[in-house]
This record gives sequence, structure tokens and C-alpha cells, in this order.
Amino acid sequence: MLRSLRHRARIGALLSLVAVPCALAAQRTAPGPDLALTDVVGLVRARHPSLAAASARRQGIVAGALQEAAFPNPTLGWRRENLGSPLARDAFYTVAQPLDLTGRRFALRAGARDLDRRGLLDSTTLARDLEAEAARAFWRASLARAVLAVSEEHRLDAERLARMEAERAREGAVAEVAAMRTSVAYDHARVAEATAHAEWTRAIAELARAVGVRAESLPPVAGLTATMAHESSVVHLEPAPSFATALAYALDRRTELAAFRAAGDAARHRVSAARLGVLSDVVVEAGTKQTAGLTTRVVGVAVPLPLFDRNSAARDRATADFQLVQAELRATEHVVRTEVAGALDAYRALLAARPDGIDSLVTRANEVATIAAGAYAAGGGSLLELLDARRARNEALTAALRWVADVQLARLDLLRALGASPLDTLELP
Repeated sequence: MLRSLRHRARIGALLSLVAVPCALAAQRTAPGPDLALTDVVGLVRARHPSLAAASARRQGIVAGALQEAAFPNPTLGWRRENLGSPLARDAFYTVAQPLDLTGRRFALRAGARDLDRRGLLDSTTLARDLEAEAARAFWRASLARAVLAVSEEHRLDAERLARMEAERAREGAVAEVAAMRTSVAYDHARVAEATAHAEWTRAIAELARAVGVRAESLPPVAGLTATMAHESSVVHLEPAPSFATALAYALDRRTELAAFRAAGDAARHRVSAARLGVLSDVVVEAGTKQTAGLTTRVVGVAVPLPLFDRNSAARDRATADFQLVQAELRATEHVVRTEVAGALDAYRALLAARPDGIDSLVTRANEVATIAAGAYAAGGGSLLELLDARRARNEALTAALRWVADVQLARLDLLRALGASPLDTLELP
């Protein structure tokens, strides 16, 4: 009677072993303190130091351009002549003002406005890149947390089975080699758990770096679940747009292209300013002169003659800068085309590889493990079949989680190629 009760208890324990990882697969992410994707993007926008550095860099560049375009100050002059001679001393009181008759500084001021526009666009590009990087780090950390949870449950499962088989071996119910096999499976599960924990630690450190905060200040990261593939509120699986639509959208929305266009406008204004700079400022001088007891007026005009320096170096440099910006714009357009094409192909390939039901993959693997456990407990199956079924179940759950994460990473790459935020959708206008 006692042996029968023990046999029934072992059957129930074996059948319960396969339910724990499957329950983990169906677990939804709690909305409480867990860090979500929207929180990650918000932290990047509010806390990342690179954004403040980009803003300061833009202000410095614009300030330098405005300084170059500033109009010169007037010069007050006082001069005494005939010192140390018997002649009456002459005193001059003058004001000299350089005049930009060509309008060169107006072109430089327009170029400064274009540089400011480029700086804003560069900051937007940097913010989008940081958001995409942080989003990728978030999904990697979310996957690492889920894989770690699966590894922990698998290790506990293997530990319970190893203890059970060791007890049965001591009772003589099974051979000693069966206990040894379960012990090896338990050690393998411990190593897998340690590896998953190391991946989780690295993922959290990478997420903290991408967000711009310390790792210890990060809230818990929401872990992936296999059923996320069917939860549109958590994971977006929109169909991929056509290449023509995506490319047109990217060429219009990518801020790198707009930044190079603004840089081209600034370079064009500098070319105009360099050409106008052939003629330097004309200096107009006016004042009074006291000599021999009389006060007279003084008027003068100084016109520099462009005989030796025709500002050729500045003109050549400005022209080269303009040509460089145009080449960089064409190169960036080519990069955008290739990025859009590559991201679309990757996203479509992952969507096409989606099983009929990603959660059914885990369900079927769990059913096989349940059948194998029941057969082994009843004496109709071998230990190797049980271990193989449990390993297949664990690999199926891990594969489902990795597929969900890969889809999200591919979707992020596509959004990044389109010039969109990680929080946007793929429903293009």
C-alpha cells in the first residue's frame, strides 16, 4: 500500500514538472514597477548626457558663425601732431566706421541660421539614434530576463528530478545509471542558468549605458513571454510596407538628409560670402582737427584695393565645403536606400518564419513532455525519452522568446531606417 502511494506521488510530481515553464510562457508582464519601452524612451529624452552635449555643441557652432558675421565696431581716434617741433600742435578727434558695402555679412548671417537648423536636426538624429539603441538594449534585457527565468525553472525542474531518481536508485527501483543521468542533466541546467545570469547582467549594464543612468537605479525590466506575439497592445506585428512607400517616407523623414540639406544651404551662403569678400570693408572716417587756434573738420575714406589678395583661398575652401556637403548628401541617400531595403527584408523574413501559432509551439512541446513524463512514471517510457522531451520543451520556449525578441529588433531597425521613433507604428501615410 505504501509503495502504491509513493508510485502515485511520483507520477503526480513528474507530471507537475512540465507545467512550470509553460506557465511562465503564459505569464503576462505586470504593469506595476517594471520598466517598459515607453519608460526607456522617456529616460533617454530626459536624462541622456549626450543630448545636452549636442545642444551645447550646436550653440557653440552657431555662436562662432554669428561672431564671424558680426558687423565691426566704430573706432574712436585721438591724435596729436607736431610734437617736439616749434610748430603749433595739431589735435585730431575722429570716428572711423568700416562699412560692408557688398553685403557679405548678411550672407554669413543667413549661413549661421542654416547652421543652427542643421544643429537642431543633428540633435534630433542623435536623439533618435539613442532612443533606438536604448530600445534595442531594452528588448535584449527583456529577453535575457525571460531566458533567465526559464533557466531557473529548468534548473529547479532538473534538481527535483535528480533528487527523485537518486531516491529511487537507493530504493532499488531504478538503476544507478539513471540517477547519474539526471545528475548530469541537473549540472547542465546549472551551467545554463549561470550563463543566462551572465547574459542578464551584461544586458542590464548595456541598457543602463544606453539610457544614460546607473544600472542600480534602473527599475526591473519587463520580461518577454511567448504569448506576447498575440498581444498587440504589448508587441506590434504590423505588416511591412512596400519598398516604394517606405523609401519615399524615409527620404522625406530622415533628419540626416535634412541636416545635410541645411549644411548645403549654409555652405552655399559661405560661397557667396567668400566671393563678395574680394572687396574688403570700406572705412569712412570723420572728425575735427584743431590747428593754429582753428577748428576744422576731417573727412576720409579708405578703400582697400584687391591687388594681391583676392580672397581666393577662402573662395576655394568654401567651394570645397559645398562640394563635400553635396557628396555627403548623396552618400547618405544611398545609405538610406540600402538601410530601408535591408530592414524591410529582415522584418519580412522574420514575419514569414512565424509558426502558425508561436504559443502552440510551446504547447505542443509541453504536451510531448507531459506524455513522456506520464509514460516514464508508469514504466512505459525511458529516462532518455523523458530528458529529451523536457529539453525539447525548454528549447521550444526559448526559441519562441527569441523569435519575439528578434521580431522586435527587426521592427526597431525598420523604424530607424524610416526615421521614425521606436514608439511609432509601421502604418505609413
